[in-house]
Amino acid sequence: MGLGLTYNTMTQIQPISVPTKGEGTLFQISALNFPMNPTIVTFYWQVLSVETTDEIDTYTSVLEGNLSMDAETYSQWNNDDNFVINWACNLLNFVII
Repeated sequence: MGLGLTYNTMTQIQPISVPTKGEGTLFQISALNFPMNPTIVTFYWQVLSVETTDEIDTYTSVLEGNLSMDAETYSQWNNDDNFVINWACNLLNFVII
């Protein structure tokens, strides 16, 4: 099972505009739990905006939430963490670019 999802792993998506927070173009997802015999795996996701000042990137969350993956979907995951990214973006209607 892939455990490579880290805080710094971000995926470029089509911009998501949140009126009170700005525009996010980066998606990231992290697993919150990995039960030994999973029936549900829970993930935390964020859409982030990035601002670069003096060659330093500053990330701000414009949208976030949790997703639950059922055992049937989990069994399809294998060793490719892109499976989780694609699964989550599909559920959330985000377009990866």
